[in-house]
Amino acid sequence: MPNYVLSALAKAQVKASQEFGASETRAITPTVLSMACANTNATISQAEQERVHEKRVVDITFFQKIAAGTDTAKQAAHTGSKGDSAKVNLNYVTIVEKFSINAKLSDNNVYSEQEIFNNQYIQAWKNAMSRMNQAGQDYVMANRCQLTAVALATPINASGAGTWSLPNFALEVAQADKNLRLLKAESFMKARYFDGEYDVIADLSTEAAMKQLLFQGANNAVNTAFQFGQSKIVATQSLVSSNYPLGAFLIMPKGALACVCWNDQLNRKNTDKGAAIGLFTTVTDPFGIGCTADLSVYTGRIDSSADTVGGSTQDLKDEYELTLTCAFAFNPLTAAGDGVAHLVGLTA
Repeated sequence: MPNYVLSALAKAQVKASQEFGASETRAITPTVLSMACANTNATISQAEQERVHEKRVVDITFFQKIAAGTDTAKQAAHTGSKGDSAKVNLNYVTIVEKFSINAKLSDNNVYSEQEIFNNQYIQAWKNAMSRMNQAGQDYVMANRCQLTAVALATPINASGAGTWSLPNFALEVAQADKNLRLLKAESFMKARYFDGEYDVIADLSTEAAMKQLLFQGANNAVNTAFQFGQSKIVATQSLVSSNYPLGAFLIMPKGALACVCWNDQLNRKNTDKGAAIGLFTTVTDPFGIGCTADLSVYTGRIDSSADTVGGSTQDLKDEYELTLTCAFAFNPLTAAGDGVAHLVGLTA
């Protein structure tokens, strides 16, 4: 049972500094989540206000593309289409991290109650952010472009970027073109009419290869900076695709991926019903990413004497529950199987 027994005041001890103990408490850097949160205000900023209850469905509405006409001459009584709108539903993911603190635990411990709380609170946030970051990457993969090679024949041929793998739903770039993989992916995106800048989620091997090119590798006389001019690259510490051991990345229009956090009305109102019933409030992530979580806290009387180091027959226990609820969303497309994100893999 976790009870901080190894830090009990039984012998002379010193506490590790925050830097010295950082290796033990390391966690995934939530790069995908950070990217998505940064895009939210420019894409679907009203979603949080519209979802007033956890059972209320929130849709994102958008204008559908109007197909080009075929007429080549004027008409006296011309008629035309009025266009249409469509919608996509926001699917929320809820992640919960819980921890507790006994009031008397710190009385016989090298760590104070505040230090124990700070440690558990920060690690709860780290774990929640790591899990939500993976949920975001999974969302991108699940909702990437999954069209057939026939449907993508025109942009593939126009860009000369590579070949389209139907089993993997990926643009495959040959090993001989590994130094041009990002440039070819950008050309493919342009051929699909996704102009402008791009967001890229790269696995670590791909990021390393791109950095090597960015820093001009072994030949400092060769300027390769143009290969990175239109893409903002973030690295994920998770695998992008097991089908491409030589490296893979996801490319999408800049700002295409958004993340909306949601908080229960009870927590938004900062409801405090006393220690025995509890506090319902919201807390902002301590890393500056922009996520806001629900926090539930209550206190109960317990007999903690089973803990032979820091326990007592009469004790108090604070229970904490950190709940992070987020929905990821893409720029919507109506064509079945289509998506704004595209998987790119390097082949042998």
